[in-house]
Amino acid sequence: MLPQDGAQAKSDFLKHLLDPGETWITAYAFTLTDMINDLITAHKNGIPLHIYLDHSQEVGKVEQPLVQQLVSAGVEVTIGTSPAGSQYICHTKGMVSDPAANGGTLWCWEGSTNFSLSAWQQVNTALVFASQQWRDEFVAQFEALVEYAWANERSMQVMSAPPPDVGKAPAATRARYGLKAAEKSGGATTGGGKSAGKSKGKGGKRG
Repeated sequence: MLPQDGAQAKSDFLKHLLDPGETWITAYAFTLTDMINDLITAHKNGIPLHIYLDHSQEVGKVEQPLVQQLVSAGVEVTIGTSPAGSQYICHTKGMVSDPAANGGTLWCWEGSTNFSLSAWQQVNTALVFASQQWRDEFVAQFEALVEYAWANERSMQVMSAPPPDVGKAPAATRARYGLKAAEKSGGATTGGGKSAGKSKGKGGKRG
């Protein structure tokens, strides 16, 4: 429970960013500088990283250059809102580190704590656990959100092209978000979704 456990919770969170396993992160605020540095180090060490960030926070003057730093280093980052409509935010703060292929232990994190400097001193929760079912649900939702964002919110993206594995979400999850069957076209995955209104862009790197 934070803030009384804030220092330890922050330390544990940062430590697991360097776990030798594929990692998925969904976040609202994403401005913790130590986190950015650790993610770039993890990427350089060959750890597969997948990050999904809320658009309303990513355009902020503090977060935007940090996200650009990640993308410039080659880290996979997708920006989006909610499949319920672009007027809604992505408010999840969660992470899965799954080093199973390397003989490691599954590590799951979820809470009300933003990934920012001040959040660890606020009244927040940060839960650490290992659950294969939660891992599978979290990753399935993550994959669907990424596909939805690239199909409907392309103008929000910082990366110039979608991640190479877009379209991996399970059929049931795809149906839940109104996604059509993915099709490969020109090296990129396309998959229709519900219209996101003004957030739908023409593609390519954001100017």
